[in-house]
Amino acid sequence: MKNICRIYRRDVQRLTKNVMALVVAIGISIIPALYAWFNIAANWDPYGNTAGIKVAVSNEDEGCRLEALSLNIGDQIISNLKANDQIGWQFTDTKTALSGVKSGKYYAAVVIPSDFSQKMSSILSTDIERPQIQYYINEKKNAIAPKITDKGVGVIQQQVNATFISEATEAIAGVLNMTTTDLEDKQVTILDRFISSLNTIDGDLEQYEETIDAFISAVDEVNGLVETTRLTLPDVATALDNGNTALADAQSIMDASQTSLSDITQGIGNILDSSQGLYDSVSSTATDAFSGIKNSVDDAAGKLEQTTSLSQSIIDMNNKNIALLEKLNTTLGLSSIEDLILQLQQSSEHQQGIIDRITDTSESILSASNQAAETREDIQALIKSSTEDLASIRTSYRTAVQPSLDSLLDKISRASSDLSGMLKSADGCLSNMDGILNGVGNSLTSGKESLASTKEIIETTRGKIRKLVDGVNSVGQDERISKLLEIIRNDPAIMGDFMSSPVQLDTNSLYSIENYGSAMAPFYSTLAIWVGGIVLVAIMKVRVDEDEKLRDLKPSQCYLGRYLLFLTFGLIQSSIICLGDLFFLEIQCKNPVLFVLAGMICSLVFTNIIYTLTVSFGDIGKALCVILLVIQIAGAGGTFPIEVTPQFFQKVYPFLPFTYGINAMRETVAGIYHMSYWADILHLLLFIPFALLLGLVLRKPLIRLNEFFEKRLEDTHLM
Repeated sequence: MKNICRIYRRDVQRLTKNVMALVVAIGISIIPALYAWFNIAANWDPYGNTAGIKVAVSNEDEGCRLEALSLNIGDQIISNLKANDQIGWQFTDTKTALSGVKSGKYYAAVVIPSDFSQKMSSILSTDIERPQIQYYINEKKNAIAPKITDKGVGVIQQQVNATFISEATEAIAGVLNMTTTDLEDKQVTILDRFISSLNTIDGDLEQYEETIDAFISAVDEVNGLVETTRLTLPDVATALDNGNTALADAQSIMDASQTSLSDITQGIGNILDSSQGLYDSVSSTATDAFSGIKNSVDDAAGKLEQTTSLSQSIIDMNNKNIALLEKLNTTLGLSSIEDLILQLQQSSEHQQGIIDRITDTSESILSASNQAAETREDIQALIKSSTEDLASIRTSYRTAVQPSLDSLLDKISRASSDLSGMLKSADGCLSNMDGILNGVGNSLTSGKESLASTKEIIETTRGKIRKLVDGVNSVGQDERISKLLEIIRNDPAIMGDFMSSPVQLDTNSLYSIENYGSAMAPFYSTLAIWVGGIVLVAIMKVRVDEDEKLRDLKPSQCYLGRYLLFLTFGLIQSSIICLGDLFFLEIQCKNPVLFVLAGMICSLVFTNIIYTLTVSFGDIGKALCVILLVIQIAGAGGTFPIEVTPQFFQKVYPFLPFTYGINAMRETVAGIYHMSYWADILHLLLFIPFALLLGLVLRKPLIRLNEFFEKRLEDTHLM
């Protein structure tokens, strides 16, 4: 501890004994204060001196005439701006205004177009056009000026809107005032009409209410129908299942019927085809009998008897076919079958004629007389005719009957398929029907609720109308019109002023600050204290040299002994800065003592950090101090709210010493909230243990490295 104090005393003695060193010491004590004071003074009241910002204004508005009213809003804007000294309005023509903005003579320009008033008055027509004010700005000239000019142009827009509303309302109120005499003359008629209109509206609403009741009843009935349908769905499903079962059985029967009918059709065709052989046998047997009479009468007689047997076989076969066809025709009713039956019957008659002819003339046939020859010719003619009948029967069957039966079979097959498809479709629709009915039921329920809500609104409205009618009727006729006239007869100017600005903003400022310079004093004072620390390490040496009285010094003794000198200068700098803020610049400060205390604690922390970095890392440490300064200027929330800065600065914000130094000073300037000031001071002091850890413990391995680095820099004779 003694060596620490000896180092400090020796440093002070060296400064006081050297005039030049003393001058430098005074300079490094005052320079940071000058930095703070110049910046605070430059920002003392920038927004109160915006009259120097030149904004050109050009009015080209030609005005318009509306009925008996002449309107030129552009001239009104110019009149209002001439009375506004918040910005340096420069009234000129459009060409000069635009060239001035481009050259930088003006920060911005406002041009009121020639049709401005005309478009403003279009509100009274069916074709409404929104008027526009042309705004030109030179953003290159200054970063903040556009924000100020934007605010000024915004004021113009607000004034135009307020003026238009005020003038329109005042004009309407004036017209209403002109009609008050007519109202006094016709007060009974007007009010009676008013009450009659209310009663008419009440009657219409009553009809609407009845209509809604009818709709609600209809909805209830439809809901009942839907519910009934939903209950019958299981029965329909059962019927469809039974139908499917019956269809399956019918399908089996129809398949069997198709097979049977096909067999019958094929059988009849086969029988007719086989009949050809019988007919041929009859013809050949008769021919043999007639040709063999000369040789053997007995053989001929036998063959004739065989011929009658064959004819009888044909008759029996035709009868079977006729019976089968009659059964089919009873079921199917086809004309082609009837024709075929007639042909078969005719064929049987021809065969029977052959039999009868052979039987009746068997003896004469066997003789060789001329009459017998004629008889044989007749029989052969009958046989030939019967053969032709068979050909006709086969042709009729193949061309008429069989195609009809085949077509019938196809129709039966298609009908069965169609019926099966219909039942399957019905089954699928039935599966969706329950969901459809549920959706219909829900929609009807929602519709009923909406109708009920509408009815409730109508009932409420009718109640208000009846209450209004009763209220008007309860007042005497003279009193009723007097109340109406009292409203209309208000001063038009008062009504216009109210409509242009119906709401007024009542601002209550908490922790108010008199000027912008006082608001920026915490930031620039904190910044100056850090700059003072950098100035100290830039001018003064951090390495302690040994002499006859100070030998074998430990690194910790050197660190703390020299730091006391840096701390002394730091406290002097902070005191000058803070006292100058209070008494030279006369900033607003609710707690001057705590303001100075905050500055001294900032100096304690800042000089410790800057001194430690320089002692530990040499010139690299000085560079780190500058880097920290740059980061803290942007990331400590000194100028803009931290919330509007990039994410990087928002993340490092809680870890910067500037943050708590600025906040502590702000508390003293505008007023302290509970323990906020002391919380910031505590946070600020928490940086000291980390700096001491680096300077007393972690620095030891870096001492030789720093010496080597400094020696290499000295070898360059440049650094």
